[in-house]
Amino acid sequence: MAEKSGSSSKFIRTSLAILVTIAILFVLKVSRDVAVPIIFAFFCFLLFSPLLRRLDKLHVPAFISVTFVMVLLLLIFMLAGWFIIMTVDSLIKLVPFYADKVVSLDRLLSTKVSAFIELPEGTSFIALLPVNWSSLAISSLTSISNKFFSFTSVAVVVFMFVLFLLLERQSIIPKVLAAAPKGGMRVAVMFERITRQVSKYLLLKAVISAFTGFFFFLTAMLTGLDLPLLWGVLAFIFNFIPSIGSIIVTAMTILMALVQFAPAWSSVLWVALLTISTQMILGNIIDPRLQGGQLNLSPFVILVSLSVWGFIWGIPGMFIAVPLTSVLQIICANVKSLRPIAIIISSGKSYQRESDRQQVIDRYLRKQERRKKSGQATEEPVEEEMKEEVYKGDFILPENFGER
Repeated sequence: MAEKSGSSSKFIRTSLAILVTIAILFVLKVSRDVAVPIIFAFFCFLLFSPLLRRLDKLHVPAFISVTFVMVLLLLIFMLAGWFIIMTVDSLIKLVPFYADKVVSLDRLLSTKVSAFIELPEGTSFIALLPVNWSSLAISSLTSISNKFFSFTSVAVVVFMFVLFLLLERQSIIPKVLAAAPKGGMRVAVMFERITRQVSKYLLLKAVISAFTGFFFFLTAMLTGLDLPLLWGVLAFIFNFIPSIGSIIVTAMTILMALVQFAPAWSSVLWVALLTISTQMILGNIIDPRLQGGQLNLSPFVILVSLSVWGFIWGIPGMFIAVPLTSVLQIICANVKSLRPIAIIISSGKSYQRESDRQQVIDRYLRKQERRKKSGQATEEPVEEEMKEEVYKGDFILPENFGER
């Protein structure tokens, strides 16, 4: 009877947790216009936290530190606004040129296909699509231009939130400790861990993204691709979206090179080779080595988080999906009832290493036990194959291991 009661209460708690999670996600989706600026402000605060800590160590007055950071953030927002206006203006001027290039590419494609398949004279693949590409491009650019005012209002809100977060950053921990004398220390440690871990991730990601954008810009300059600054900035921005972002910006760059350079295939190949090489080296080699396993998130969970936060908040949600999931993991790891969730969404590498280590130790102990029963000396060194297993497992046995 007690077992049934326990399982019933556990089922009720699980059901309530699922319902509460769905309700929270629904509220976040509905309150997107309010929640997104707050979250972006929080992550801007975390991005500048290492700089503020360095200024604190140099004994720079808090007023000067905050002023310096806010001026830096203002310059970033002003550069972003200038970039949007300049890019839209340049693209509007280039629309007629690219419209002609698309028509030429369509004719070239029809000619190549007709060599293998008989096509009616004057066949156009673009004409088969019920879209007026010139008007679509102009309307899209006009829409971006109109949304510039929305971007400005969001930037102002984010700027104000960051300012107040910076002004209160030294009083957050004391307030938490005063508000919750018993559990305040745990909350303070958790907040400090979130701040340092997410700050390090954002800083390293910004550096890697800056190098990615620079190499995309350099590729466009060397190959003669139009709007090199645009491709550099897009590569920088989309690199914050794991996996998907790099694929999108690389595909966009190669497609634009195809439209601009066809039938000069060598230029297209150079753009494809340089952009893909940049993403492979920086994204698949250097980035993992610098980041290491600090976020400790499963790649599958990262893709799921991109889908979930993208559904809730659109493209802005995809940019902050990874740090948000990392924050949730840290919170779950510090709440006893939620620790299983933190384990499930982790990469599992530490648990796998521990499992491998335990298996090697168990095999060694069983072998020593068999030697003891057969009368052999137990101090005999570990056999060569056991040594290889130990070294391959990326750990070393304790010095007194043989005495166990």
